[in-house]
Amino acid sequence: MKQKNIFTRKFWELTGCVHNHSEYSHDSSVPISKIIKAARVNHLDYFTINDHRNKDAANDIALGKERDIFCIVGVEINDPDNNNHALVFNSDKIITGASAEYYTSEYEAENAVTFIAHPIEKRKSDVFRTYQWTDHTNTKFAGMEIWNFVSDWVGHVNPKLNGIFMAAFPAICVRKPHQELLNYWDDLNKQGLQKSAIGSVDAHEQQHRFMGIKFRFLTHKYLFKTIRTNVLIHEEKELSQATIIEALANGNSYIVNYKCGDPYNFFAGISNKKNSAIFGEEITWQEDMKFYYRLPKICKIKLICDGKVMAKQHDEKGHFIVPKPGSYRLEISFMDRGWIYSNNIYVTK
Repeated sequence: MKQKNIFTRKFWELTGCVHNHSEYSHDSSVPISKIIKAARVNHLDYFTINDHRNKDAANDIALGKERDIFCIVGVEINDPDNNNHALVFNSDKIITGASAEYYTSEYEAENAVTFIAHPIEKRKSDVFRTYQWTDHTNTKFAGMEIWNFVSDWVGHVNPKLNGIFMAAFPAICVRKPHQELLNYWDDLNKQGLQKSAIGSVDAHEQQHRFMGIKFRFLTHKYLFKTIRTNVLIHEEKELSQATIIEALANGNSYIVNYKCGDPYNFFAGISNKKNSAIFGEEITWQEDMKFYYRLPKICKIKLICDGKVMAKQHDEKGHFIVPKPGSYRLEISFMDRGWIYSNNIYVTK
């Protein structure tokens, strides 16, 4: 973690990976101790475990002994058709065999934090099914995954044509979130719903046999080098699992593709002469308002307002004029690959 000054305010920035599976999930065999080791090697400040329909990882001995990394145990649930997956935090309730409308209502009633997982999936091969979010009238969740590494990777795999190549070079095709998914997220925020975005890895650790040799790929150690969600927590708040989940729910965060580089000095926010706001916050519009940014290297930066591109720049430091109220975010790319996707700052009348 590191301390970051944004205008006159001070925050702690923590980097972490959301949506991981362990040996307690039916589709993974990776011990918690191995996941913690992978997190330590990659200098993570936190990670989340979201095993399918159970929170047994919370009682793991290795997790109980860990003191340096925040190991947050949630759960991943789904409907009877194995669609409408969701990551749930701050609840010990495991709901199975129910519709998305039912379980999101139940979790909302107890103030749990829910993110819909891989809402829109695409596939190049019918060998793999999709796990879609089909309940589009349902908005009883805090936010959504706008970028899921493994979901995106599977979408590009055709076992007969590129399977071995994709296993050897998994990041080559994971370039940007689906525009359709970004549009879905933007549409919700245009309605004033203020839904946050997270990036995730969905790590299981895959196993495959080739010519009698078993090998592993898409390991936690590898995936922890890819899509992360970095959270910003005000220095006056305690650093804890609770404040990390709060920051994720509020959108006090941004998504980073670490394959494009470490955003070590990234800074962004909206300010006028009197007030300022970071991602996930509201600020009242004034004529002198600007969206400032600073980056480690020259990139392409897009200013998005209510889902539309308002302006573009190619620089490492600068600002955009904020001409009117709306939901404002940044999309930053490097070498035509998505690098940073910020949560919205809500500029009100």
